[in-house]
Amino acid sequence: MRIVHLVCTFPPYRGGMGSSVQQMVGELVASNQAYQVAVVCPDYGQCQNNTNQQWAGYQIIRLASWLSVGNAAILKGLSQIWRSADIVHLHYPFYGTDGLVWWLKKKYPKTKLIIHYHMDPQAGGWRGWFFKFFRKLFLARLLKQAEAITCASLDYWQSSAAGRLKLKLADKLLAVPFRVDTERFQPRPKDQQLVDKLSLNNQRPTILMVGGLDKAHYFKGVDVFLKSLASLKQVNSKLDFQAVIVGDGDLKKGYQAMAERLGLADRVRFTGAVSSQQLPAMYNLADLFVLPSINRCEAFGIVLLEAMASGLPCLAANLPGVRQVIAPGVNGQLIKPADWIDLAEKIASLLSDQSQLRAMAIASRQRAEQNFSLGRPSELNDIYQRLVAL
Repeated sequence: MRIVHLVCTFPPYRGGMGSSVQQMVGELVASNQAYQVAVVCPDYGQCQNNTNQQWAGYQIIRLASWLSVGNAAILKGLSQIWRSADIVHLHYPFYGTDGLVWWLKKKYPKTKLIIHYHMDPQAGGWRGWFFKFFRKLFLARLLKQAEAITCASLDYWQSSAAGRLKLKLADKLLAVPFRVDTERFQPRPKDQQLVDKLSLNNQRPTILMVGGLDKAHYFKGVDVFLKSLASLKQVNSKLDFQAVIVGDGDLKKGYQAMAERLGLADRVRFTGAVSSQQLPAMYNLADLFVLPSINRCEAFGIVLLEAMASGLPCLAANLPGVRQVIAPGVNGQLIKPADWIDLAEKIASLLSDQSQLRAMAIASRQRAEQNFSLGRPSELNDIYQRLVAL
């Protein structure tokens, strides 16, 4: 069986969507060695001489584009790939190529189409109009065409642009939650060399945030996090803390300047991008993890799974999809989106109660192992087998 996963971003581009597809595909090929799996994505010029790779049991095909705007693109050469595939699994949104997929499905209906609905992109200005145009033109048509629809969370789906269309899709809608490698991410002692490199103080509790610091990830709420830390420093002067922000992008310098203006230069460390090999050690530095996203562009939060597997209590925005990952009062708390005062109060509450912090740390690890571990069977295997039998 030849299966093609079609996605707008993929590593080395850093972002939750590409990372989730990488995890999903890796899990799939591990579950069934007979599959021929390819990931097809745009080549934005980041991977020269790397347009066609064999990696970890699957192929990565990076195609040139007729047109690209940000992460939206209309891919060249997709028709031949489509015709050779038994199943194409489109990861939505992929504006531009979504219209091409609709046309290819109409022209070559033998290839089965699955759509994984990741999120509702939100943007202002002309980008917002661009998103709305393609969503209005193709989303309902694609959902009707698809033989199956997957999503990480039915909670998110129900309130999403797709769910609000009120199409009769219940018979082909399936939840396929993201997973985490609980061997790779697990509680470990702090790496003292890393502590020294970042000039951290082992006596201070460490608050961690992981996310893209670029315009595409504006919704991560870095500014909300920084404002909450400034409030914490002012209102709870006896509560000592330090923070680490992992990630890179074109907004990083602005966030660093903001941290200095808020008087946080001695409390906040910006690590920049870190390698996948070093990432687990970053989680092990922390006592508390935060995901202060501001809107529905955050639909699940794979970083939450990594933090939980690493044994960290978590504070996460009360958003559809995200709120299903956290068990409030057990392994963390939910915070009001874009509310830095609420975030500051909840950070202070947890850091002031060490017994609660330890109990939540244990509960986070248990919840990751029981509900989100890569060791569980892949639902996609059953879905694919059923579709090819139709």
